[in-house]
Amino acid sequence: MNPLSRQTIRQGLLVGSIAVAGALLVRLARMSPTDPLHWQVLGQLTGIDFGDWPAIFYTGGGGDGEIFATFAADPVGSGPSQLVLIPVYRYSRVGFSWLGWMFSLGNEEWVLPALFTVGLLSIALIGFIAGVVRERLGPRAWLLIVNPAVFFGFAGDTAEPLGLLFLTLAMLGTGLWASFALGATRPTYALALLGRWPLFLSTMTAALGVRIIAGLVFATSIFQGADGAFGLPFTAFFTHPSLIGFLVLGSGLFTLAVGAMKRDLAWIVSGVLVVVLGDSVLANPINAIRAVGMLPVMWAFGPNWRPEVSPKMSLATA
Repeated sequence: MNPLSRQTIRQGLLVGSIAVAGALLVRLARMSPTDPLHWQVLGQLTGIDFGDWPAIFYTGGGGDGEIFATFAADPVGSGPSQLVLIPVYRYSRVGFSWLGWMFSLGNEEWVLPALFTVGLLSIALIGFIAGVVRERLGPRAWLLIVNPAVFFGFAGDTAEPLGLLFLTLAMLGTGLWASFALGATRPTYALALLGRWPLFLSTMTAALGVRIIAGLVFATSIFQGADGAFGLPFTAFFTHPSLIGFLVLGSGLFTLAVGAMKRDLAWIVSGVLVVVLGDSVLANPINAIRAVGMLPVMWAFGPNWRPEVSPKMSLATA
């Protein structure tokens, strides 16, 4: 494999910089004057001191960002994490929180800037990769970074940017470590790896391991929340129509149709399961966007992608 050329590196850095700027703009646009209040209330409930930071660090308040921050402050689940609702289900994405804990050096006051940093670095790396592989994938490479789940995940301090980075690295054939890390960060994105069995099985192994740990820590079933992943097929798309709902439905039907034509198991299964996300669209459109975040990555690589037999897409290839 040839080392990256200077031109390729410059292109990757440019795309990564643009992606970071876009992510910051989305986060700024989603800022609310009430964001810090959510963290004050959470701090009072949990006893966690989240520190005093600029407002841009508080956008994850009032949503799942609070869960990830709680786990980052209490990574072993022995303290404030015991207050989290359906904790095993929430803990299934704890990889993001663990990295946040590492970046905070175990200081709870630094948790919010740490999660912010992990998310922003993930986006920068996804952008860099998109710039590097553009010559091989063509225009489809931009789908790696032009992905709403990346930006909404960062704006809410949730696991999607990191999970999509691990998924992209797994698809590139960088090694089982990436799919293993995906299993601890955003295990539902493993749907994109169906048919790439070593990658899929390593993701599921990690996901099951995290759930077993969570079941022991929180003394409850490891299958907690697993039955609530998907809702009523189609109904919510039409009982409560919205642009986001129809975009999600269309993305699922498109993936299903292409998968059927190309006989790609990952595309077929992912398409079917996205179609039955109607209840998630009804409950929270942003959550639905985050849930289907693996689709643009699949579209970028195309159906029947096999890193072990496809032309090498590693970052060491010019």
